Amino acid sequence: MKQTALLVVDIQTGTLAPLIGKEKLLENVNELIGHFHQKKLPVIFIKKVGYGELSSKLQRGANDFVVSKVQMNTFKSSDFQLLVADHKLDDFVVVGLLSNACVQSTCKGALAENYSVTLIEDAHDSVIKPMRTIWNKKLSDLGVTTKTTKEYLEQ
Repeated sequence: MKQTALLVVDIQTGTLAPLIGKEKLLENVNELIGHFHQKKLPVIFIKKVGYGELSSKLQRGANDFVVSKVQMNTFKSSDFQLLVADHKLDDFVVVGLLSNACVQSTCKGALAENYSVTLIEDAHDSVIKPMRTIWNKKLSDLGVTTKTTKEYLEQ
């Protein structure tokens, strides 16, 4: 049986501030966080060094994990790799910022490590608005499963 975790990538003060339409993004991300909490599945908040603190608008739980990274691909973080191994994680649901940077790099990193990965189409974004749609398509073509928040929650 797959052990699934939600990866909340770089929703930090520095990445969220310039984003237009952040309210709907945060609503979708928090719905997913609530779903994972309800199912008692791991939620891992990823912080890119140099981009500020995690947003206070995220509904973090006491048992959630926080991992810092320096590279765009979360799977390059040794702390993250240890967490994955310790919890026997092999399936990841990805949300966060920015579509054309750390989100796409993390999805590709999961694929490179032969993990299952689902990108939530409406729970990641970029300052450059077309990037979300572009990366949904590109990553789907590479083998990432893409679903809307609603589709994922209803499965």
